[in-house]
Amino acid sequence: MFKNDFDLLLSLNDDIAAISEYFVLFAKIFDKINAVFDTDLCGLSLFNENRDKLGCLLVTIPFRRDTTKWHRQFAIDSLPSELFGENSVITKVESEIFYNMGKFEEGQIDISEILEKKKISNLFFVPMHTGGKSIGYIILPISDYITNKENDNYLFRLSNLIASAIKNTEYVTRLKHKEEEKDMLLKLFSLLLDIKDENNFYMHLAEAISNLIPFEYIGIIGRGYNKNESEGIYITKDETGKLKVNKATRNDIRIVESFKFMLLAKDGIVHTEITGEELLKMCSQFSHIRQIKEKNSIVSLLVFRYMKNNLGELFLTIGRKEHVSQANEISIKLMHNSNSYFTGTEIEFCENLLPQLISIFANFYSFKEIEILTKKLEQEKHYLLDEINSATSFQEIVGNSVLLNNILNKIKLVAPLDATVLVTGETGTGKELIARAIHKLSKRNEQAYITINCAALPVQLIESELFGHEKGSFTGAFEKKFGKFEIANKGTIFLDEIGELPLEVQSKLLRVLQEKEFERVGGKSTVYSDVRIIAATNRNLEKEIEQGKFRSDLFFRLNVFPIEIPPLRERADDIPLLVKHFIQNYSKKIGKDIKSIKKNDLEMLTQYNWPGNIRELEHVIERAIIISQGSKLSFENFKFGGDSESEAKKESFKSLIEIEKDHIINALKLANGKVTGANSAALLLKINGKTLGTRMRKLGIKRKDIISDSKL
Repeated sequence: MFKNDFDLLLSLNDDIAAISEYFVLFAKIFDKINAVFDTDLCGLSLFNENRDKLGCLLVTIPFRRDTTKWHRQFAIDSLPSELFGENSVITKVESEIFYNMGKFEEGQIDISEILEKKKISNLFFVPMHTGGKSIGYIILPISDYITNKENDNYLFRLSNLIASAIKNTEYVTRLKHKEEEKDMLLKLFSLLLDIKDENNFYMHLAEAISNLIPFEYIGIIGRGYNKNESEGIYITKDETGKLKVNKATRNDIRIVESFKFMLLAKDGIVHTEITGEELLKMCSQFSHIRQIKEKNSIVSLLVFRYMKNNLGELFLTIGRKEHVSQANEISIKLMHNSNSYFTGTEIEFCENLLPQLISIFANFYSFKEIEILTKKLEQEKHYLLDEINSATSFQEIVGNSVLLNNILNKIKLVAPLDATVLVTGETGTGKELIARAIHKLSKRNEQAYITINCAALPVQLIESELFGHEKGSFTGAFEKKFGKFEIANKGTIFLDEIGELPLEVQSKLLRVLQEKEFERVGGKSTVYSDVRIIAATNRNLEKEIEQGKFRSDLFFRLNVFPIEIPPLRERADDIPLLVKHFIQNYSKKIGKDIKSIKKNDLEMLTQYNWPGNIRELEHVIERAIIISQGSKLSFENFKFGGDSESEAKKESFKSLIEIEKDHIINALKLANGKVTGANSAALLLKINGKTLGTRMRKLGIKRKDIISDSKL
């Protein structure tokens, strides 16, 4: 009997509004439907995603976990057309369409017997709408239902209320499943990192998967991440449900690899589900599959194939019984309405799992190599710690002159940025201290700081030292080596004496600056390294470019933010502070109590030309402390490496090549740029014209420059 009672609607709304578990939701729905319609048989029906099939669930009331249930999926064209119009209405359907549903499980009564016993000849399909879209129907055997506006509106309100609850529960369930999946993957991957035993590794993997996908059988076969041969395992459950790991035999591998013909793909993930006749056919071909099917009651195999060129190939096979659990039947089978025994969320989970899994396998089976590399990295770590611990900001930069303060201001400006810095200046001016200060004040200051003296590296090893090499890439390369650029990832690398780099290495360095990537010597894969570069040189790189010794494009990439350090003779105001600093440092190291310096000696130090700059001053102070007696620094009978006058003469002294170049230029100017013939430079120099041309090219003398200078 139909009870048109709106209080029941309100009660139902209150009861199901916050339900997020399918069995609880359906139990409450069927309980309320029974209260409204006084019936002991009812059902729900939902469209699949493609809306070409309609899945139905009929249950007997009262509804319990062990209550009698029937599932059936109908093709759209086998049902009355009224059910699928845009303006769907309450539709009466003959119960004969359910007669061929058969038995749901062993011992269950056939649905046709129930319908005949209860004399149910017609069923009413009440459309459920939510979000402006029909999601399915409530199925009601109402014999005394009277169609009118009031009754229809009541049923529509009831059905739409149920539709909203189903959609809400579906959303919450999917969200919960996603959270569980995410949480499981995080725990799994963090756990697998510490597992070295292969059986233990696979067991934890299987346990994690079983938390989200019920299964009776799992097979994992991999190729390429360890060696060319395939290898793997399969996991089954014993009578108590305990997982058992078995090493895959050659026959097991051959069976799984036969799936690849069903899963043709290049890179990426493909999958297929093997059920019904197809599964029976495989059982007739492979005894191993037949044994698994019979022992574990397998009715469906879900097979994934994942390929990635640089890692390998992975097969994941999951076998499942027809019915895993009553709650799972209702929540998954009904909601997804598919002939598949696996749901879309389960397939999506496996697709998310496989790329991470193959990477873990690649690392897992490369563990021995990783151990070797770990030892190597430990050595590098000590090197890096020494570099980092010795780095300070401005503590080692001593002085208070205007020139030095200008440099410190530039450091403060550029340090927080990632801009490339080129530090120039004479030898001994403290270029490395400037680089350290930039790193210490940067956002990379907690990362590695590595110094490389390009002039000190053998030419044949420069590229290997900077970018690393693969095992066997050249004679003596007995193991893989990480280059300094790879080790300095996220940190700073200081390239001292950058002008000493060979041209072929300069081109590779240019790529690192532009793309932040390179290849190891003998390697094929690209290595990415986010490194900030600070370079330094005492050479005039622009002249080096003119002479073809340095790439102009590399110079412009390095010279983003130039910092030129003046020689010590130009910042004489800083000499007293530097002297005091070095006296304090070396007195303590040498074990002497030197506290002061004579005024005359300090004036002498201030007036000296210091061709070796701060480094020379440091060594002079150290030497003076060693020979001094008492508490004052003594320079008695002390000789510098050379006086100012002699150093100036040395600086002004021209080499034979420079004299030759000047002589040829003067001859060309007198001959108005004419090289050969009458009144030419060749005649003035009394040499052959071709010989003069050769000398001009070697010395970098261009005739057009001589002519333009003459016009000026």
